[in-house]
Amino acid sequence: MTKYINYLLILFAFSLPFKAFTLNIIPELVFLMWLFEGGLYQKYQRLKQEKILWILIGISTIVLASFLWSDSIYDGYYGAKTTNGLHHWFGKYGYKLLIIPVLLTHVNKKLLMQSISAFLAAMFIAEIVSYGIFFDLWEIGIGTPHDPVPFMHHTYYSTFLVFTIFILLVRFQKEQIITLKLFYLLFAFSATINLFINGGRTGQLAFLLSALYYAIYHYRLSIKSVSITLVALFSIYTIAYQTSPVFKARMHDTKQSLHKLSNNQMQTSFGQRVAIWIAAVDIIKEHPILGVGVGDAKKAIQNIQKEKYPDRPFISSMPHIHNQFLQTYLDSGIIGFLLLVLFFYLLCKENFAEFDTYAKIFGITLFILFCTDTPYHFSIGVSYMFFFTGLLFGYKNSLRQTL
Repeated sequence: MTKYINYLLILFAFSLPFKAFTLNIIPELVFLMWLFEGGLYQKYQRLKQEKILWILIGISTIVLASFLWSDSIYDGYYGAKTTNGLHHWFGKYGYKLLIIPVLLTHVNKKLLMQSISAFLAAMFIAEIVSYGIFFDLWEIGIGTPHDPVPFMHHTYYSTFLVFTIFILLVRFQKEQIITLKLFYLLFAFSATINLFINGGRTGQLAFLLSALYYAIYHYRLSIKSVSITLVALFSIYTIAYQTSPVFKARMHDTKQSLHKLSNNQMQTSFGQRVAIWIAAVDIIKEHPILGVGVGDAKKAIQNIQKEKYPDRPFISSMPHIHNQFLQTYLDSGIIGFLLLVLFFYLLCKENFAEFDTYAKIFGITLFILFCTDTPYHFSIGVSYMFFFTGLLFGYKNSLRQTL
């Protein structure tokens, strides 16, 4: 049974860049197989020590509990007004969580390496598809030559690219076989180019912070290492600006957004985010303990927009808060917010041995994603968060068991 569970987990890793239907099926399937595998008492003994599991269960539980102080289950940020909030909770906070206990008790070094390799293989295919769209060789999915991201929104694809780039750099650094070493370097180089020919500013920001972390971690903090890193990053972003029309347009858009924002004009992509963040903070100040409940969050934003910000009608039509920390606080109060903070604290604090760089880069990409989007509201975001969290902490758990 263990062998088949591992096969499915590897398939899950491969499915991530394609946003495949298997992301919805595998968590339930592997959990059922995990139960039938037996040894549940021993598994429980291992799991009860896993703080990360209880943090994630806590987040899921407090969001569900917040329906108790919501007036409706139809007025939250569910993607569509008629969507039942409990159905949304089950799909995003509920059954996908089932993959975590499986990963925490099954992962070892071999499975972690195989899963990462499967993810990289899928990203390699996704890149080929992306370049084909960019050069107008084919039309696949939602991608266009101006934003060649076929399988998911560019926010998530760009995040995946950053994680991919630094996994490849770690492998390049450790690999002894010259042909593989060259392949990893070329793959990382092509992924970096791919990052700057799509419109994912979230990934482009995550790349900047990840590169600074990677340089400091591997080459120690010194004037020389910081200087070389900053020059390299300046060169990369300058070349991208000069050669990528998409990146250049997005940077102009960002500059224009900041200029308008300084003049209190918020009818831009970034300005709209700031406007809804301000509205969310206003509501949180009025409901600092429990929030307003996941079922009433959207209605509360619409009400405060009409009362306090009548000149910003766009706030009421925005699909979510564009910040998972604020969204969680608004939905479920200070407990949900603090559990999210604790999640990132644990990810930063723990040492994952030889895979610590993977964990920290994953943490950086996820943190930036949480600051600019609401991953818990999208299947791909939840899948990315849960799978790699479980994979990394499962590996750490396996190390503890061998001591």
